Amino acid sequence: MKSIMASKKLCILLATIILLVAISACSGGEQGTADTSNGRTNEPVEQPNVNNEVEEPTKEEKMSAEITQMALQAWKSSIDTIWAHGAIEITNTGDVPIEIGDISISFVGDDNSILGTVSMILAIPEILLPGETAYAGDSTIIEGIDDPSEIVDMETSIDFDETDEQPQLLDVQDLKIIPSDFGGAKVTGRVVNISQENADDIRIIIALFDENDKLLGIYEELPDVTLAPGKKMGFETSYPGIEVEGFVDKVKKMVGKAYNWSWDF
Repeated sequence: MKSIMASKKLCILLATIILLVAISACSGGEQGTADTSNGRTNEPVEQPNVNNEVEEPTKEEKMSAEITQMALQAWKSSIDTIWAHGAIEITNTGDVPIEIGDISISFVGDDNSILGTVSMILAIPEILLPGETAYAGDSTIIEGIDDPSEIVDMETSIDFDETDEQPQLLDVQDLKIIPSDFGGAKVTGRVVNISQENADDIRIIIALFDENDKLLGIYEELPDVTLAPGKKMGFETSYPGIEVEGFVDKVKKMVGKAYNWSWDF
């Protein structure tokens, strides 16, 4: 009798276990996303996020500027004063905009000594985008020598830095060089405000070249006017003086640059 009762209990226990397993299986089948096409339920298979694009390494941007041309003129004035004129062409040879700061020019004697120096020279324009050029220069009295031929070379120094500023450029047109009755020459032309803002601190520079596009010197002008967008005005300049004999005849090409200078805040 005990054996029969034990067998019944064992059968009931096995039936209970089978029932629990069946209920658990049915409960597990209810998870996931229903697929109404065939009544089955399936877990969605996540595809790996594959990016076929290969990122190239970023090229490091270079900040660079070079003095690509220099000009030296020397002469004796009518009152036997020795003068020297120096001019430079600056090119942004880098990949980023630059702002040109301090510029100095030193004149070198035939004994390799420094005969004179001009500093605090302005570059026009002072902000250069990659590949663009600016010009700068000045004239000064040289003491301690009797002949301009003793000035044989010039040395220059420029300071520049990267900038995110954009220059307010103007256009220079209708340039003409005219010999002066007092020695030297003057340059006339027009400046046009091609920007969308007033120009109230205009800087103009004229670079002069010979027939081989070699830089000969510069003239500059700082007109004290405000020029509205789209407006133009005439100008003339003979500064800085260049009184080399036959200088005007050597000039075969002129390039004008102009911009509106503004404070950096």
